[in-house]
Amino acid sequence: MGRKMNVLEDDGRPLTAFSISLRKLREQADNPTLTQLADKSGYSQPRLSELFNAKKVPAEDLLRDVVTALGGDADQWSERLQRLRAAEQDFHRATARDGDSPQAQIARLELENKKLRELTEQPGVVFAQALTAQDSASRRIQAAARLERRALNLLKTAQEEYHLLYERAPEAEERAAAIIADGAATAARLELRGRSRHDEIVTEAHSRADAIIAKAEDTAREMVQNAEKHSKDHRANTYASVNKTLKDIDQLRVEAEQAVRQATSQRASLEMRAKIEIERLVREAQQHLEKAGAGEQVRALDLLLLDFNITGSHAATRGRHARQPKPGRAALPNGSKPQLDLIAQPPRPGWTGWTLPQQRQ
Repeated sequence: MGRKMNVLEDDGRPLTAFSISLRKLREQADNPTLTQLADKSGYSQPRLSELFNAKKVPAEDLLRDVVTALGGDADQWSERLQRLRAAEQDFHRATARDGDSPQAQIARLELENKKLRELTEQPGVVFAQALTAQDSASRRIQAAARLERRALNLLKTAQEEYHLLYERAPEAEERAAAIIADGAATAARLELRGRSRHDEIVTEAHSRADAIIAKAEDTAREMVQNAEKHSKDHRANTYASVNKTLKDIDQLRVEAEQAVRQATSQRASLEMRAKIEIERLVREAQQHLEKAGAGEQVRALDLLLLDFNITGSHAATRGRHARQPKPGRAALPNGSKPQLDLIAQPPRPGWTGWTLPQQRQ
């Protein structure tokens, strides 16, 4: 007789039950030690210990060699190994879920049903099967009742959330309208600010250029008059001074032209920033409208962008601000329509579209 094995309690896991059955086969073979069994089967003691202590699902070759060394039917145990692998997968899927969720409870019930089917295949345990079946049926009835109560609670919660969302739909429409109005006001402010700033920069540039040119001309005239008063001995130096002054005048004119170009560039930059800000605000409004199901107002905002001569090609408005087209939009409850028809109307009689100031030649 070999040394007595450690106690392995049945914890409900299929692998544990499999190892317990394998221990019974080992006891029927006079309970050989792991050393003796390693000599017969050709496997190391650590691998044999894992097999008898339910550490992991064994390989088929290992199981067949050990069962053969213990005098068992290797083919029968191979079939049981296949059933074990399927049961282990079900067990891990069940334990991976939340312990109290309906899916986990259903998975545990399925495992119990499989265990019951395995019990019915073993003769001589009729009373144990009946008691186990009765206990399992009671647990299933209790679990079914819990599932029914939970399903009713979930249904009630879903109905309450649906009514809450339906009641908040007008609020979403109002917020979308406020966002659109704020976007239009911001666009108008940016347009006015850009036009004013452009005029100021151009006026300032022209004024500075005129002042520089006038100053240069006065300086040149003064130097020419002084040069005429000098003697012939100083005419060579005077000519050099005049040439230097003329170069300074050219440099001043170049600076004046650069100032004008900078003003023009700043004006174009302000126009671009205004367009980008307009498109960003309108895209955010379109996202809110799409969530509210206001497809007609979304298309009206697309026309508004066209009136601003904005085609969505700006790099700054791509990514999260770019509106992605969808195959369809859900309608609002009870066929209601968003209160945003004013967006599609011109802001004043005779209005022909939003425009930005043209560059001054």
